[in-house]
Amino acid sequence: MLSGGGAKGAFQIGAERVLREELGFRWERIIGVSVGALNATLLAQREYARLMDLWMNIREEDIYRKFSWPVVAFRLAVQHKLGFYDDSPLRALIQKHAAGRPFHVPTHVGRVSLVSGEYELINHETPDFLDAVWHSATMPVIWEAIGPQSFVDGGLRNVTPLGDALDFNPREIVVIACSSGKTEQVNPPANIIDVAKRSLTDITINEILLNDVNEFIRINNLVRQAHAAGLELKKPDGSAYRHCPITVIQPSKRLGDTLDFSSVTIRLRMRHGEEITRMEMARQSVMNLPPPVPPTRVS
Repeated sequence: MLSGGGAKGAFQIGAERVLREELGFRWERIIGVSVGALNATLLAQREYARLMDLWMNIREEDIYRKFSWPVVAFRLAVQHKLGFYDDSPLRALIQKHAAGRPFHVPTHVGRVSLVSGEYELINHETPDFLDAVWHSATMPVIWEAIGPQSFVDGGLRNVTPLGDALDFNPREIVVIACSSGKTEQVNPPANIIDVAKRSLTDITINEILLNDVNEFIRINNLVRQAHAAGLELKKPDGSAYRHCPITVIQPSKRLGDTLDFSSVTIRLRMRHGEEITRMEMARQSVMNLPPPVPPTRVS
């Protein structure tokens, strides 16, 4: 499961590579929202080299078209646009790297309709799947909502769609998040765009992420304890909760601005993803070791 986080998605590339190449993980299903939807698409196509090349060479103009303040004012006041900038370059980027290539792993991406207010999970067999990837990565207000249903970032309601994953009865879940377990402190906003980014992509997304993961872990622990006591916890529909091992990989430090696509920052994020993943999996390996055998007393 790949969360949202804009340009911080480079962290996922480093983390996933270590899990797959060094630790032997194999994905049976991939679910992504926002930038996680873009990463999920190429990972499911097993276009690993293409995905790495995309991130190593990505530029701000590949993602969105930035405008001066007078143009922004004209777009909002005269053209009645519903976003500061234009992210149509992102759609072209997705088409360039993913169109016409087969999927080897079932894949799903999440988007939200501002018309219905509902979250939708779209699978890779849907005809407009690549458009759904674009929708999922479109941050509201920063970029204009798309189409008659005004589709925007799936992370608006579901940063880490754990509930979606549980519907497929997984045996194990790996979540690669783009933000740490606490909100990062930054300088005061310098303009209205900074306010929007901070409010929507940092504070809101981080809160949803924390709530999703913490609630899952809480219920997971209760299910495990109940099972150990010979009890079974049930959902409102009468079906039984099932314990599912989960690994959460997330940054241990601030990754910077959500829209910072500078090459130096991208590489630092990738490297941090690699380092954190090795540390987390080593920690889990130590925790899962069998207890030591007490020495045999020699009489």
